[in-house]
Amino acid sequence: MKRTPSLAILAGSTLFVTLALAGPASAAGRDADHDGIPTRWERSHGMNPHRAADARADFDGDGLTNLGEYRHGTRLRDEDTDNDGDDDGDEVRDGSASTNVKDADTDNDGTVDGDEDADRDGIANEDEDDSTEACARNDDDVDHDSVADEDENELGLRVGDVDSDDDGITDGTEDANHDGEANEDADDSTSDACDDSAEDAGDVLGTIASFDAGTGALVVTTTAGGTVTGTVTADTEIEFEHVDGTPDPGDASTANLVAGVRVAELDTDHHTGALEKVQIYPTA
Repeated sequence: MKRTPSLAILAGSTLFVTLALAGPASAAGRDADHDGIPTRWERSHGMNPHRAADARADFDGDGLTNLGEYRHGTRLRDEDTDNDGDDDGDEVRDGSASTNVKDADTDNDGTVDGDEDADRDGIANEDEDDSTEACARNDDDVDHDSVADEDENELGLRVGDVDSDDDGITDGTEDANHDGEANEDADDSTSDACDDSAEDAGDVLGTIASFDAGTGALVVTTTAGGTVTGTVTADTEIEFEHVDGTPDPGDASTANLVAGVRVAELDTDHHTGALEKVQIYPTA
């Protein structure tokens, strides 16, 4: 006698077949490499939907993994999604209610989050990680003027404009706050892991207008037409700026601080006003 399979067995087989066909295919459509990021999102953002390791990568070097970028709705290749000066990774991890990774001015007080000091330690949010980040994760500089985008607003410069005042001198080489330090050096740190010497090559702050050996008063006329003054003391380090391809000019002294000498940079002690270092170019 021919037996008919029971309904239970048929139902079970049907369920098995349905799961076998729909389960893996559906999973592949959602997240092919099972890295937590949907396949469609990976493809639209230039990721490899079949390589799970790229979820742990950090394409823009902001301290937030690609998976984190997806979860927080931030831009995969922009280290500062809301352009407030505070990197995405920092805003996500700082635990502060006064910063939001997608809101440039979280407390609506007119000051962007990067310029605020959430933990009240005297260091702006945007500068908290400057001394620890690696060179590959240095702050964005879209106009390549050697001034980080996050610092342009503080110096009255424009992001995306290499010469904001159209005077023929790049923003990084100028001295917006007239302290004898080029704009490009304002964010340098002695503990920074990066070598910033390349941005200083060939820089000219200005020329010496006068130097009074009796009082130590040094006056420099900047390339932008301004004036910078400082006091040379017994502790001031005076050195020649070495130019590649020329003989080492040796040591410099106050005797070399004469009118017309080109000045590469001045380092000022902002507490005393005294000059810590004077870098000049040797005369021909």
